[in-house]
Amino acid sequence: MSDYIASALSRDEHFRIFAADATQTVREAQRRHDTWSASSAALGRTLVATALLAASGLKNADDMLTVRIKGDGPVGALVTDGTNVGTVRGYVEEPHVNLPLNLVGKIDVARAVGKRGLLAVTKDIGVGDPFTGQVPLVSGELAEDFTYYLAKSEQIPAAVGLSVFVNADNTIQVAGGFMLQALPGANDAELSELEANVKTLPLVSELLKSGLTPEQIIQRN
Repeated sequence: MSDYIASALSRDEHFRIFAADATQTVREAQRRHDTWSASSAALGRTLVATALLAASGLKNADDMLTVRIKGDGPVGALVTDGTNVGTVRGYVEEPHVNLPLNLVGKIDVARAVGKRGLLAVTKDIGVGDPFTGQVPLVSGELAEDFTYYLAKSEQIPAAVGLSVFVNADNTIQVAGGFMLQALPGANDAELSELEANVKTLPLVSELLKSGLTPEQIIQRN
């Protein structure tokens, strides 16, 4: 199945959500850059986030969004570009990084990226100078870092989920993510409920492995 992003608006129009299956894109990135597991997970999550940010924040086909992440972890710099028509590309400074699994048995993306550093997002919409928003990394897990970026740089309360399942031979089984954004009108109680619901969701990779589509992932949120 080809990669794609689905989107929806809540019935009360207080939230919008985007969900992506980016498996083929991340597989191709892994193949081209010969990335090992930790590098694959870091680059893959960044590619998924870039696609979601571009889909939600760009209007025209010629607009470009660039993400730059530089932490103090062994993968070094991550740079990705995306458009609102779903095309993304990316680069990881150190593609050959494998690490022991973290305490919950997952790829240790936080250690790979590092917990100290910066995340910057540049939007070039073809009018005036490109605009860049920049925030410090808060966890290195990347989903939390992009959530923090949206809140602090774009003043959008949001929840982001990013997931890449890497096979034992370093190939990619599935990759995807979601981005849920609050719109004007959402109140504090609704935001608290959103945070609670997101914490109970399975990993996006588990949902994709079970056969769910982006539309079905949206229905789970």
